[in-house]
Amino acid sequence: MKFRFIVMAWIILLGVCLIPVFMRTEVQTRDMVYYNACVRYVESGGEVPEGAVVISPSDKDYEARLNAYLKNGALVMDIKDDGMVTGKIIWDDSGEHKAAEERGMFIRGMIIWVAVAVCGTCLIVFIYLRYIRPFGKLRKFAGEVAKGNLDFPLEIGRNDFFGGFTESFDIMRTELQNARAKEASLQKAKQEMLAELSHDIRTPLATISATCEVLEVKNPSPDVTAKTGVIKSKAATIDSLISNMMSASLAEAEELRVDPREESSELIVTMVNNLRDVGEVNVSGKIPECLLYFDPLRLEQVIDNVVGNSLKYAGTAIDIGYTRQDSGVVIKISDKGPGVKEDELTLITQKFYRGSESEGLSGSGLGLYLADYFMKKMEGDIAFHNAPGGGFTAEIFVRKV
Repeated sequence: MKFRFIVMAWIILLGVCLIPVFMRTEVQTRDMVYYNACVRYVESGGEVPEGAVVISPSDKDYEARLNAYLKNGALVMDIKDDGMVTGKIIWDDSGEHKAAEERGMFIRGMIIWVAVAVCGTCLIVFIYLRYIRPFGKLRKFAGEVAKGNLDFPLEIGRNDFFGGFTESFDIMRTELQNARAKEASLQKAKQEMLAELSHDIRTPLATISATCEVLEVKNPSPDVTAKTGVIKSKAATIDSLISNMMSASLAEAEELRVDPREESSELIVTMVNNLRDVGEVNVSGKIPECLLYFDPLRLEQVIDNVVGNSLKYAGTAIDIGYTRQDSGVVIKISDKGPGVKEDELTLITQKFYRGSESEGLSGSGLGLYLADYFMKKMEGDIAFHNAPGGGFTAEIFVRKV
């Protein structure tokens, strides 16, 4: 639309500039018959015709005036009386000639300007068709690709100056299309692999649970019952995690699902008691009896991750205590190890981050990241700091209903 407006403006401007070309610019040629008739008329005593001047040799400035008229190219004719020159009759059309010359120069200038304007317009049209319009197509193509429309073709003109450049963009679109199809195929294969893997894992888990039940029947001592209870609880946790992973993968979820709800604080006591067989865990105090807002599976993961990290990196006994607050309960987990470097405390909840103390130890750098993520989803919080007397402490805040 802008280009059409520019072209129309140029056409109107050119038309206005061409108007002077058709104006009359030449000076009328001198008709000597007319001038001779005028001379005879004056010699016979008639009046001086309009546009003519008569000077006489008796005039004071006769010679100066005559020379000036001759210098201007005026028509000078003798006035005679009985064969004697008695004066001069002069027609001075130098002003008209000068005006005609100026008009001629103006018209020539206009013609040159019109020619330049026409050439400039042709050049603009050429640049638009040759360079600007192809870039407009590329901009539209880029917008469609950004929207995810990879089926939008990029047309290539026969005389397109950017033909190779345009073709490269179209090849890129095709490659993106192929990459998307390949990604979808890989995603499907991953989902199928997860389904098979979950089946393969659940089979030994069922065996573990069945073995625990057999042990409880054959040896119903309190110690064996307690240990088999822990094994069955962890097997159930693994089974729940596998189910959650499968549902998240099959639904193509971008985040792990967290379902917080009203639960009794006594459930946390069971989670902590299950830790006694994995290491030396000392529990002090009693958790307040109240309703808390959390996801049992995710909160158990948080506690297991924190305790597991302390056992792995500190290798000391674990102290667990409870603190009641107006808005919830704080679970405080501490070890007696060297702690974490102060400049790394703010980084340990980042995905895949592993501190300088983790060299030579297995891990993925996801444990504390997931713990922080789960607590935020449960509208709680988790904070880490080094104890003044040494050791690393994690404080898990669980919101009260």
